[in-house]
Amino acid sequence: MLKYLPALLLLGLLAFSSCSATRKGAKTAKKDVNAAYLLGQLAKNRLQPDWFEGKLRIDYTDDAQSVSASATIRMKRDSLVWASVRKLGFELARVLVTPDSVYVLDRINNEYTVESLDYLSTSYGLPAELGQLQDFILGNPLFFDSRGLLAEPSGTAYHLSGRGPEMESDYWIDANGLLLNRMAFHDIRNEQKVNVGLEEYGQLSGNQNFSYLRNLELEGRYTGKTAVVLKFSSVETDIPKDIRFEIPDRYTRAK
Repeated sequence: MLKYLPALLLLGLLAFSSCSATRKGAKTAKKDVNAAYLLGQLAKNRLQPDWFEGKLRIDYTDDAQSVSASATIRMKRDSLVWASVRKLGFELARVLVTPDSVYVLDRINNEYTVESLDYLSTSYGLPAELGQLQDFILGNPLFFDSRGLLAEPSGTAYHLSGRGPEMESDYWIDANGLLLNRMAFHDIRNEQKVNVGLEEYGQLSGNQNFSYLRNLELEGRYTGKTAVVLKFSSVETDIPKDIRFEIPDRYTRAK
């Protein structure tokens, strides 16, 4: 199982299929709402805490196996993402992502990995920018290019779509609260499709909304077919956290 833990954690953190269930009395999307207005609302709802900590359960399934684990994630804005993955009370892996590098400690095999941030892209077909990783964890929309997006009503949601030569992007925004409830991306160059559902919104301090449940599906040459469910709990923002990441002398670098 442990050989899959870096993929489990990194896929789970990255931050991308189901829409939220339609509620009785749900508002129908209006035809005259344009893309500029929707982008403005998404920007208004964007979370940008200086510090973040959350606990979560990760359920990972691919063509070969199903794995469950718990994790604690800590972030400092624009600086780092730190995570500890545990099962049955034991730490299995620890991960640190900085603006240019990824560090992984394998507690079972006493090994460590140090890679450039491109490791996320070349190994798993995932975004290779710290800001995108932090936005995914926070439930913010990921924009690879927000120019030329088109808006149209889609039942009880608004659908934003963009079509570029390398990336196709789609966003569904709930017409009631104008909260993002689904994103889908097709990375044409890397032959990767990613679909993210954001559900179970709750309020954090400052009346900001946070999605406590994420459903992530990936399909592509890097990952095969993969599904990850993230269930957050005990979320805190803007409280400085202790970040510890040391490579023990007895650990060897993984090949």
